Amino acid sequence: MNAIRTASLGVRLAGRLAFGALAALGVNPPIQAAEVYSEDAVKAAFIYRFAGYVDWPRKSEPSPTFRIAVLGSNEIGSRLEALVADRTLHGRPVTVQRISRIQDAGNAQILYIGPTHRGNLERLVRSVADRDMLVITDEPDGLESGSAINLLMVDQRVRFEVSTEAARRAGLSISSGLLSVAVRVQGK
Repeated sequence: MNAIRTASLGVRLAGRLAFGALAALGVNPPIQAAEVYSEDAVKAAFIYRFAGYVDWPRKSEPSPTFRIAVLGSNEIGSRLEALVADRTLHGRPVTVQRISRIQDAGNAQILYIGPTHRGNLERLVRSVADRDMLVITDEPDGLESGSAINLLMVDQRVRFEVSTEAARRAGLSISSGLLSVAVRVQGK
């Protein structure tokens, strides 16, 4: 009985933490009795909300949609698809594309590289370095591999760290509001 009570408390606590993370980023999920959000749901909400804190360089002909490419995580891709349905970012409808090869990222504004690409991360990030793309990773050494934002689990909470240098190299500007809530900021 104590094991069941402890497990139930852990699930409720995880739900409250996820709810708090979503609320902190401005996502207002409906309050449900269980208030349980998976780690992937919280990460998807973070990825979506990061776009509101990043400025991309102006181009003569911007794409008609705001594209988020997801490499290596079908669950994050599914969560993002559900989250962005009928939403806009920077005045454009949002599309999520699950990709299996880095070449398929094309002109996406955001590229999320899931944890299944450990060992190839630096090469993958380098292959899109010439694009105005916010690269988000989910690895312990994500920033060292060249990503601009890296997701982390800290005390059973989803957190993130930011490399202002990687963002600058991609031609992106990250707001001080996002930098102020990062667990670590690498660069100036």
